[in-house]
This record gives sequence, C-alpha cells and structure tokens, in this order.
Amino acid sequence: MNQKNIDIRVVFFFSVLLLIGIIVFIVQFFNHVDCDDAKFYIFSEHSQSEESIEFYDKTPNAKSWNWDFGDMSENDVRKHTFHIYKKPGKYFVTLTINGNCSHTKEITIKDKYAADKAGTPRIIVPKTITVGQPAYFKSISEDAKTWEWAFGENKGIDETSSNPVYNFITPGEKTITLVINGDFSRVAKKVIYVHPRVIKKTNPLDVNSYEFEKKAEAFALPRGSLKKDPLEEMLQYVPVAPKTKTTKDSVAAITKAPKMSEDQFEILFQKVAEGNKVKDDFSDFLCDDLDIPVVKNDKDLITFSQLCASVKGKKIKIESIRLNKDKQTNCIKGLNINYKVKKYLIWSKD
Repeated sequence: MNQKNIDIRVVFFFSVLLLIGIIVFIVQFFNHVDCDDAKFYIFSEHSQSEESIEFYDKTPNAKSWNWDFGDMSENDVRKHTFHIYKKPGKYFVTLTINGNCSHTKEITIKDKYAADKAGTPRIIVPKTITVGQPAYFKSISEDAKTWEWAFGENKGIDETSSNPVYNFITPGEKTITLVINGDFSRVAKKVIYVHPRVIKKTNPLDVNSYEFEKKAEAFALPRGSLKKDPLEEMLQYVPVAPKTKTTKDSVAAITKAPKMSEDQFEILFQKVAEGNKVKDDFSDFLCDDLDIPVVKNDKDLITFSQLCASVKGKKIKIESIRLNKDKQTNCIKGLNINYKVKKYLIWSKD
C-alpha cells in the first residue's frame, strides 16, 4: 500500500507554529528599539546645583524607562521627569529603555553660588535699626570702585559711598541692594527689619528698657500673592555709574542672544533635516551670523549655512554637539557636530 496519508493534525500543528512565529516576529518588529538611535534630552536653564533639570525621552517603541542620574540618588522610571543635583561636578546620566537598551550622556553641573564666590559684594548691616536714627552700612568687595546703594524706601539710588549712613523714614521690612562698578550681574541683596521709633523708656536706669510704638510683628507683611522684586523697580531708575573706560565699555548696549542648550539646539537642527526649519530660524541664537564656522565629524570645516544645506531632506542621527558661545553676549560663535546619515538602511558618516 503506497498511498501516502498525511495526518490533518500534523498540518494543523505546523500551521499553528507558523502563525505563532509570525505573531512573535510582528510583535518584536514593532517593539524593537534601536539602541544606537536612542533619543533622550536634557533641558536646563543654568545647569547648576539646586536647580530642577528636566529629562525627556522620545525613543521610538520605548515602553519602559529607568533613569540613573549618576549621583547615587534613587532611579526614576518615568518617561518625562525632573531631577535636582545637590553638588556641582560631572555626572553620567544613563537611561535604560525596555529593560535592555542603555544610553549614557554626560552633564556638567555648575556651582549655584559660584557667582557669589566670584566677586559679588557683601553687605554688613547693624544689628538693630530704628526709624529716625542713623544706620551705618559697610560693603566688602575686592575690586569695588563705585557703589550704588538702594535702601528700599525710594526709587533709585540713595547713597554712592562705600560705607554709607542712612536714616530710615518708615518702619518695616526693607530690601537693601548694592551694585558695584555698575555691574548688574553681581548685585548684592539683604533683607533687614527697621524698628519703629522709641517713644518712651519704662526704666530710666535701664539702658535696655526702651519700648517701641508697636511690636515688630505688627509691621510684618501679610501673606499674599507674589509681588514685584524691589530690585526690578529700582533698576528702572538707576543710572549706570561711570566705570574706568575699557574697550568693552565703549559699546553703549550689548545685545544678548536667547539661551539655547545643546539638547535644544539638537532638536531644532533635526527639524532642518526634516524640512520643518531653515537656517534663518537660528538667527537670534547666532546673532544674525549664519556663516559661523562648523567642524563636521572632526574633519571638515564648513559654514553653518553649508551645514544646513547639506543635511536638508536627509535622515540624520546626531551623535554629539558642542556649542561655542560668547560669554558676554551668549551668541553661538561656532560649533562641533558629529552625525551620521542613513543611506540604504545603513548609517554612515556624511
């Protein structure tokens, strides 16, 4: 008997196996994460300690996240999260996607109080200040040549000496501000309390037996909505004190560019490749100089205009960006960029 009989159960079994294989392939295909193409971003206003820093991931097919911020703190498992570094230094932020794909970036955190250490003056005030009585103030600064004091009672400058004497007219909480050398980037502020004037003495033989018109608490400000900083109000009326003329001071006004982090620049530049942005969208950040020098992939020196033209319409993957900024104007004066272009399903240097 040569007739070949095929058991229908065998056919059904292999059909089920084939169907399961197809389903597994489809699931893996749509859940696949290209570890080399992980996209997470770090947004920070100043990149300094005690500042809330934003972390955000946009990797395709990412289902789970595990953030290691590199400072021995507890990991975070949200797609979009925030973190505060307590101390300055360099940290390596590692994001693990879907449990097995890890990507690391380095972040440098500056000291929040570095500006104070770098030359902001100190204000020395009396222990007790009373309305109508002279209050003696003192400034401590290594390079001060001019002083602009505001004692929180008037709009504008009250004194211009290094160690002023001031009589307060009204009691209550006052904000003392001091600007040295006309440099508003280093403004010292100190909050004091001015006691009401003395009206009687309960015991003439006791020096410490003075009584005030009201208790200090009566002059405390009530809780309420946020008020405008007195410093902002004062600066509207404060003329810049003359300084020793230098080349920098010869410029009447310096235009500062908007703040732009390297991650924000990367997002905006990706849109140039996609065709949603053009080079002119960077004008404010480059201070209208669209031909700044660009080092591309550590070997080619081109202009920013040429870079935008070369990536337009291409699918690119940026590996690193380093912005070179002018410290005084915040303008981007040059950049180093390393990226790959996808050609025929293969990523290669452009």
